[in-house]
Amino acid sequence: MRKIILFLALILWACGAPSQVDTAKAQENKAGQGATDDPQAVVDADTSRPLGAALPAGVPSPLEAAELWREVLPENLLYLKTLHGITLIEMAPEFAPNHVQRMRDLASNGYFIGLPFHRVIKNFMAQAGDPSLVRRPEPTTPPLQGEFKFRRSPAQKMTVVGEDRRANTGFVAGFAVASQPDALAMMTADGKVRAWALHCPGAASMARTSDPNSANAQFYVTTGHPDWLNGQYTSWGRVRAGQLAVKNIKLGEPAYPPDMIDGLTLGNEMPVEKRARVWVMHTDSSAFTTYLEQQKDASGRLPGVCKIAVPVYVQWASAETQPQEQDNQE
Repeated sequence: MRKIILFLALILWACGAPSQVDTAKAQENKAGQGATDDPQAVVDADTSRPLGAALPAGVPSPLEAAELWREVLPENLLYLKTLHGITLIEMAPEFAPNHVQRMRDLASNGYFIGLPFHRVIKNFMAQAGDPSLVRRPEPTTPPLQGEFKFRRSPAQKMTVVGEDRRANTGFVAGFAVASQPDALAMMTADGKVRAWALHCPGAASMARTSDPNSANAQFYVTTGHPDWLNGQYTSWGRVRAGQLAVKNIKLGEPAYPPDMIDGLTLGNEMPVEKRARVWVMHTDSSAFTTYLEQQKDASGRLPGVCKIAVPVYVQWASAETQPQEQDNQE
């Protein structure tokens, strides 16, 4: 019976005009692509308790040097569960407060559970949140105003690693961003500059229609580097561990049968014994500067910002033994 319902729903969905992520450039490279160059797309030893990438050599864990790390607040951590495992997503309310609050609200009331990933394109993204495929009513929440860019204070320290279309690229609080230079802040009324989160692999963002202010309850996680979405779609978070589970979601627009969301839960609403503690290295620290030096090539150049994996450490409450470093998962 479930297969029959899904089949009928697929037909209904195909006749509609759902929110979707612009695929114009993704389609150009869709055929015959191999794996994307994603520094954080590694194999987790246990997909039910993902640890993410191994800590780089010489980088101490937060258990050894707490001052080098920032612990993710439970209310900013989403646990996305599919049949492929758990994905831990850190939300960034300082970049997109209204979109983050929407994700909190919908996750808290269980809206996403049982919804399919209805558009999954290789080396691009996995999109979910459309209830029509399973004949559920549309969300009653109103559309959101786009939060494609935010105002960054120089106090939100940015570690610059390159440039992109006359903007600096780098990291703010462990998130890949592009930003106007700090020097421009003294010329603005609010003492801030324009910045925007980048669609590196593992970015969590909100889908919309051609109306820029139409995002509501559909979201996507990138598996490639769709840079044409930067500044055009609201990116509200970043995968910290479990990216492989996203990459393994069944491809299709939609697939039949599609992979489903088995759970999307806020960290502060998870049972304590099932929680993960997630730390992100301070990207404005001297330790991160040293780490960046190790990423340079023979000519002394850094790779692009999306090819630099910010060190992350994950510790699960339910683990029998806690590793002092992440597993070697390559």
